[in-house]
Amino acid sequence: MRLQQPFTYYAVILSLFLVPLVSYKTYIGPLPLSAEVVMIPLLTIAAIVDYAQKRIALNDFNIKPIAAAFLLYFIIAVISLTQAVSLAPAAMELARYLSYVVLFLIVVKVRFTREQYIHFAKVFGLSVLIIGVYGIVQYIFGISLNTAGLYALKEAKGRVDSTLVNPNYYASFLNFVIPTLVLLAVVYFKDKKAQLLMFALYGIYVINLVLTYTRAAWVAMIGGFVLMVLLIPKDFIKNAVRPHILLSFVVLLTVVYFMPDVQSRTYSALYAMQKIVIRHLPMNITDHIANGDVSQGKDGGFFAEEPGDEEKVQDEATTSRAVVSRVTLWKTGWVMMKENPILGVGIGNYLVRYKDYVTKYPELYIGHDQYSVHNSYLKVGAETGFIGLAAFLAIYVIYYVYLLRLYFSAANRLSKIVVIGLIAGSATFMVQNLSNNLIFIPQLNTIFWLVSGLAIAFVHQNKEKPASMQE
Repeated sequence: MRLQQPFTYYAVILSLFLVPLVSYKTYIGPLPLSAEVVMIPLLTIAAIVDYAQKRIALNDFNIKPIAAAFLLYFIIAVISLTQAVSLAPAAMELARYLSYVVLFLIVVKVRFTREQYIHFAKVFGLSVLIIGVYGIVQYIFGISLNTAGLYALKEAKGRVDSTLVNPNYYASFLNFVIPTLVLLAVVYFKDKKAQLLMFALYGIYVINLVLTYTRAAWVAMIGGFVLMVLLIPKDFIKNAVRPHILLSFVVLLTVVYFMPDVQSRTYSALYAMQKIVIRHLPMNITDHIANGDVSQGKDGGFFAEEPGDEEKVQDEATTSRAVVSRVTLWKTGWVMMKENPILGVGIGNYLVRYKDYVTKYPELYIGHDQYSVHNSYLKVGAETGFIGLAAFLAIYVIYYVYLLRLYFSAANRLSKIVVIGLIAGSATFMVQNLSNNLIFIPQLNTIFWLVSGLAIAFVHQNKEKPASMQE
């Protein structure tokens, strides 16, 4: 019996549901096996078969600019292999990169119907719901909670990572989805019950984000929220002042405020930001701040220590150590990039060369022979040089040019919401890559490019205004 839908449709459905939910990973010899490793080739084969049998058609979205940027970075990465001391991690890095490129180009070019896009949204929404509920259950029952960084938490049981392996990865996934959830709750749905149900899902995700205890993600969430409101000010503010929405926000903020360690962790986040900023200010300004000579007065400024507040002093000491460690990791990436400015040390070879550099520069050593740089951009620069970093950043510049064009040409409210949610969610993803290597996490990056490609294609096709696509 002939299937009613093309194979590509089913492959996308499975990918949207399984990739976020299935974190299991094993190895067959040196080759990794995980949900994304299975689903991306499956989707690729499905698209090739469907296209050959004329079961799918392509839209007219212009992929040439981003395809050229993808190709340019790939060429530079291949050339950087001449500097690599280990080809195995380099080959794996290139293979992963190509898989994201192929995935994105397929889903952004295939013409799906409006009904199919609705099915995609529902399936991904179900996956999102399961992940969020499991995150709450994980914390309540203490199921496999992450204890990294627990020394800084006095009340919390641990850090939630749900199905995303690591709290930092999970926090980034949450921030990627949260803007769209709140826009659907406040702006899109008109029925009060639908609004409250969607707001409840948004609330679950905010609570999950708090339970990751990832300070950078908390800051990114606030920034994403502000960006979202600025992009759709009239509709958001008009709907947000309705009594049931206002009450929902108040209840959510109250719950969050009294969650374990939120107040101390928030203070710690602000203190960490202050320490990082001060490190990069001119020396004379730094001295003024250190001496308390700032606009808030001479008692130590906004972050002054309160006499006898021993707990706060301990928190600041812990945060200072964390800031020093993170900045040292960034310095290591910068030194590696500065000493290999043209081709870097070879794609995928940052960890391989890490010990060489901390041995050469003992001040960069933080007690590990291998350690992530905790900054995707420095990793790219260290591995492929300044030229490679420029080519890599060009991919995301073009990506945002696409989003901004779609924002200004959006044909209706739904399209506007989808593209604004993607702009704000992607912005949090890019910002969090300043303090983590999220772009190099296969499960997370697959979700980013899969959802981005589908959303861009939907909004692009929606502006063409055929009856089958309009909302």
